[in-house]
Amino acid sequence: MKHSYRLITIGALIALLFMLAACTSAKPAANPDSSAGDPAPGQKASSSSSGQKEKVIYLGAVNPATTVGQIKNPDADISILPFNDTLLDVNDKFEFLPKLANSIETKDNQTYVIKLNPAAKWNDGQPFTTADIEFTLNTALHPLVDTHFNFNFIQGLNTAGKLDEDVASISGLNVIDAQTIEIKTKTPIAPTLFKETFATKAYFIPKHILKDVPKDQINTHPYFQNPQVTIGPFKFSKFVKGSYIEAVRNENYYLGKPKVDKIIIKQLPAENLIAQLQTGEIHMNLVKGGIIPITDFEKVKSLTNIALTSSEPTEPAELYFNTKRFAEPKVRQAFAHALNRKLIVDQLFKGHADLLDGPVPIGHPNYNSSIKPYGYDPEKAKQLLKEANWDFKQPIRFLIPVGNKNREQAGEILAQNLTEIGLNVQVEKYDLPSLVLKVRKFDYDLAIFNRGFRIDPSAYFSLYKSDDSGNWLQFKNARADELIDRGQIELDPAKRKEIYDQLQVVLHDELPSLSIYSEKRLLAVSKNVLLGKPLRLGMWYNVHEWDLK
Repeated sequence: MKHSYRLITIGALIALLFMLAACTSAKPAANPDSSAGDPAPGQKASSSSSGQKEKVIYLGAVNPATTVGQIKNPDADISILPFNDTLLDVNDKFEFLPKLANSIETKDNQTYVIKLNPAAKWNDGQPFTTADIEFTLNTALHPLVDTHFNFNFIQGLNTAGKLDEDVASISGLNVIDAQTIEIKTKTPIAPTLFKETFATKAYFIPKHILKDVPKDQINTHPYFQNPQVTIGPFKFSKFVKGSYIEAVRNENYYLGKPKVDKIIIKQLPAENLIAQLQTGEIHMNLVKGGIIPITDFEKVKSLTNIALTSSEPTEPAELYFNTKRFAEPKVRQAFAHALNRKLIVDQLFKGHADLLDGPVPIGHPNYNSSIKPYGYDPEKAKQLLKEANWDFKQPIRFLIPVGNKNREQAGEILAQNLTEIGLNVQVEKYDLPSLVLKVRKFDYDLAIFNRGFRIDPSAYFSLYKSDDSGNWLQFKNARADELIDRGQIELDPAKRKEIYDQLQVVLHDELPSLSIYSEKRLLAVSKNVLLGKPLRLGMWYNVHEWDLK
């Protein structure tokens, strides 16, 4: 929806936002078990086939999932991990752990040898082999198939990470046997980059189920909304859009039978999340998709049935500039000076957030601490815009995602800041999946966006590469391209740090995006949970061991 901004003071805006938050009452949400035929928490529990009470762990998410498919799913971290294993997983100590792959090794940082776990099987009993890996990649990266995968560093793929139209298979794949496959990259890359961006991000589809589906029919095939054959500790059971995703135990999971019967990810309004933590209808929040506002810290802390901690500062919320719309860096710098981000950190987050300009979180080893953030200076912002001959009457479409109350309120404040220096800001609010689609199509002027936390630093910078398919900013800069390329292939950590320090300076001056804040997210888990907790990274690696009292 669109609406114009009326001029009000920042103090009044924040007061109004907090009053609204305090007055909001929890609305009843549909319980997944009511449509599944099982009782809600607090009612008489259903029994398993053995006659024992079922163990069901409920997780809360405020961002609605749009699909449960593996190859075109921007919500994969929220929606499909309980029933889709990757080659490797990662824990909260940033250690890579074997899953479908027993090992990934390289002698030259260009040819990666993947050896699969021979015990790995699809939930219908068929073995998981290198043929499934080859089939998944050749299918997902075919030019007729739409995918969120971006593996453009693999030999045989173009800069968009796809096969060219006249090519049938990826030249960088070499199947050795049923458990061994080689993947060759275009140039040497750091093992952490390969493991993080491929081995923990590629989700696989069963060749024996989908091999006869024409490529131009893959995306619309019913399998991707009802994937009965997957490989993971749980099996897909139900998906009710806007309500819940249910997964049931895979009795024959190759790493051991899960201890709970079901995992249910409930999708509900933000105001219901805390209420259902209190009642026991939710056992924990999802860090990425179920953010608890810091303003509710004391309320959640007071819940006797909940253990509450906070994360380290997470990936920043960023302001994306469509650089074709704002072609001159001076204009983007003016916007940065117009924004009172310190007010957001101090008042909205009560100091539980960091202020920074670039995409790399402050706690990351490759953060450039020498860069001084743009200060709040409305007069300087006006002057820079006048020097750039900016037409203050032209409308500026500012896209703000809903679902995360903190982020939405921060967006309101930013819009007000820009209005106060005379800009004609038109706010449009969308649910996150809809906003992502618009940004991917460059259908925006400004947008607030969050990306995931990354171990390998190069993953923070692919967004700014001129020819990268994920460059939704339409940013082009030869010096940035050079440093991104050098950083990706440099293997010496100290030299790599120098390259990325230089790159962060270039991005600070050119400003294709601007971080707004990096928050410390609240992690809430029921005291009835014996094992399992919300984490910003590595939450799912031991989900088959999660248990309830």
